Amino acid sequence: MSSKRKMRRRSQASAQVLEIVYGRMDQSWYSRLSRETREAMPGLHALVQEDPRAAVTELRAWIEREPLPMFFNWLSAAYSAVGDVQAVEDTVRENYRRNPQYLFARVNYAELALRDGDLDGAREALGGGLDIRALLGGRTRVHVSELTAYFYTVGLYHIGTGDLAAAEHVYGILKDAAPDEPPTKELRRRLHPCFRDIFFR
Repeated sequence: MSSKRKMRRRSQASAQVLEIVYGRMDQSWYSRLSRETREAMPGLHALVQEDPRAAVTELRAWIEREPLPMFFNWLSAAYSAVGDVQAVEDTVRENYRRNPQYLFARVNYAELALRDGDLDGAREALGGGLDIRALLGGRTRVHVSELTAYFYTVGLYHIGTGDLAAAEHVYGILKDAAPDEPPTKELRRRLHPCFRDIFFR
């Protein structure tokens, strides 16, 4: 399967085409990082999965030195793995406060707001127009993880407002772009729960 795919919203014939990247996607900011930071990143990311308690310590130290948005993101994942819910929430809020230009900071904050019933806060984090292109800083390439995280959360927002038709539309976008990704499957489950989902959650 090709590592790239084009997506255009059908309702807007003149809409900008987004290129969805399924493999590695180089970012311009990456080359500006110090060599030490670039070399440390793969190990830090792996540590979140392998030893989340150690990852918490390491990432907090790195954030003191270089507060990269993704370090906050990884830190919240490490806190989640060790079951520290309050630390997850605090880290998500801090990342959104300090790095509102970072898509995952916005998405994670929006999910937190939705869980708390704050639809207005979620809408603000997702962008008033609920259009991912407005949050990409002019980029026309988007990684599949960004796309699925964003539209999954937009789908949850629509479910929260009771607009199931809009949620179905968002699910259609995800199904076309990334049918096998976990956020796509989870949104389908939210929209169309089966017997097992209802009684064995």
